[in-house]
Amino acid sequence: MDGKIKEKILTVSYFDLETRRKEYSLYISVLKEIFSSFSKDTPITISFVDKEGVVLFVAGNAKDSEIFEGLVFNETLGKTAIRNALEEKLPSEVKGKEHTNPRFYEWSCSAVPIFESEKLIGVVGVSSRVDIYPKFALEIAKLIANSVTKQVLLSKAFKEMNISKKFIQFFAEGNKDGVLILDKNADVVYINSTGASILHINQQEAIGKNVTDIVDFTPVILEVFKTHKGYTDREFIIESPSRGTLHFVKTAVVLQDENGEFAGVVDFFREIEKVRKFVTTFIGAEARFTFDDIKGKSPKLIEAIRIANVAAHSNASVLITGETGTGKEMFAQAIHFQSSRSKGPFVAINCSAIPQELAESEFFGYEGGSFTDADRKGRPGKFELANGGTLFLDEVGDLPLSLQPKILRALEDKVITRVGGTKSIKIDVRIIAATNKNLEELIDRGLFRRDLYYRINVIEIEIPPLRERKEDIEVLVNYFIERLSKSLNKPIRGYDMSFIEPLLKYDFPGNVRELQNIIERAIVTADSDILTGKYLPKDIFNQSSNILTNTSYSFNEVKKQFIEKILIETNYNITETAKRLGVSRPTLYKLIKMFNIVVP
Repeated sequence: MDGKIKEKILTVSYFDLETRRKEYSLYISVLKEIFSSFSKDTPITISFVDKEGVVLFVAGNAKDSEIFEGLVFNETLGKTAIRNALEEKLPSEVKGKEHTNPRFYEWSCSAVPIFESEKLIGVVGVSSRVDIYPKFALEIAKLIANSVTKQVLLSKAFKEMNISKKFIQFFAEGNKDGVLILDKNADVVYINSTGASILHINQQEAIGKNVTDIVDFTPVILEVFKTHKGYTDREFIIESPSRGTLHFVKTAVVLQDENGEFAGVVDFFREIEKVRKFVTTFIGAEARFTFDDIKGKSPKLIEAIRIANVAAHSNASVLITGETGTGKEMFAQAIHFQSSRSKGPFVAINCSAIPQELAESEFFGYEGGSFTDADRKGRPGKFELANGGTLFLDEVGDLPLSLQPKILRALEDKVITRVGGTKSIKIDVRIIAATNKNLEELIDRGLFRRDLYYRINVIEIEIPPLRERKEDIEVLVNYFIERLSKSLNKPIRGYDMSFIEPLLKYDFPGNVRELQNIIERAIVTADSDILTGKYLPKDIFNQSSNILTNTSYSFNEVKKQFIEKILIETNYNITETAKRLGVSRPTLYKLIKMFNIVVP
């Protein structure tokens, strides 16, 4: 949100805020526990608003969004997802320029109401800037609201352990996680069908037995019976004699009786694969581009797409080479999207952007307390997050030499061990790497391992620079104008020859990314719905050395095709076509005659 918003916002007093926070203390306590390790650097903001629109809790990127505790979402802020959810008592999503307040145009938000006994309690919001807004943000907000509701309900219902069997069954079976309810002696009060399935035990036979008698490993939940302290989203790797390695994420809620004494535990647990799927959705680790998004008609590009399609139907490693800005990650995402791993995560890591001292933990993760400032819970690395999907190694030529043998070993053995850990974790990851460097030269200089090169370069795809496929420029110009004019909410009908000719002569050292930037800049600065040469950067005209000399490429042919294109679009209206081309009617007639264009 823009800093200027402070001019018109409404806030409550400190006393009023504290009174409201006390009233909603149980909800705030649950939210704090859920988001206790939520980094302030996370580009997503989570907020909780009471039924009157007052923000009582904020986690994540509160600084940039300027959503703060005490802010009131009222009519002065215009249309927002939070206001919609409060007024309509239904989930809502408002993106970018759907907001009525221009200050929110760069933000998108999802909001979901929370109810208790059919009465509106408040709203949970998930927001971020438009360009990084998660695809399934609304579903994420629903998951958070559902989790908060269940934990609050659980805490209230279990305040006294006088719970009916029907309620237990209703609560536990309605949960997508495994749910294990234990009394103060660690005897099973109830286990839901999901939990029984995960643990491979008989649901009915387990009820009434001690938890140690229903599994063939030492239950980690027993630690809570010693400490009487619960935890949220803690990861456990357990060795089972009958099933091998079990990998869970668990939340333990301590139960108390009417006297505040320890009365038991509710254990929520899910298999790590389901957690990874949620994390993939939350952080946006998924492929957005398909082969249909790759625009061009040049033989070199068509051949690159052909090889990429072959790669998509294989599980072999892929190396994508090409200059900066040619679209290497777009190809990587398209391959993943078309492959049998498309339902799995697509996790990208820029090898040139990782500090060398953190590189190993970034790839392999770490156990809690492994080094200074480490998260006490530990964290999975990129290999774990990409399990079942694709790991995209961008700028692989910059991979630290000391880390390369460890990466190679992980790819060959399909097993990793976290930094500071001892347990082996199996991985199933497909590697797609990309580089703008000559890896064979790096090998000769001793900067890249030859064995790793052969491991990642089973299928090689070379993406040609834009200067070698001039016939793709106009295709891309039309595509970017159509897409960007919509996203920028600025209709553009087309362009004249003074706009396209310099682009066709330019070498584009920044390739497709530079062309996109030029088109976006032209649309933003244009004061007309026809783009002309005056909206192009001066560098385009200064590059005199890049005028085409290839006799097989005729500008007259381009002009002819361009005029024919505009004539068709205007239904051969001479006046409108001349206006679109930026020429007079007599000049247009001369051009039609010169190029032998047939006008019906």
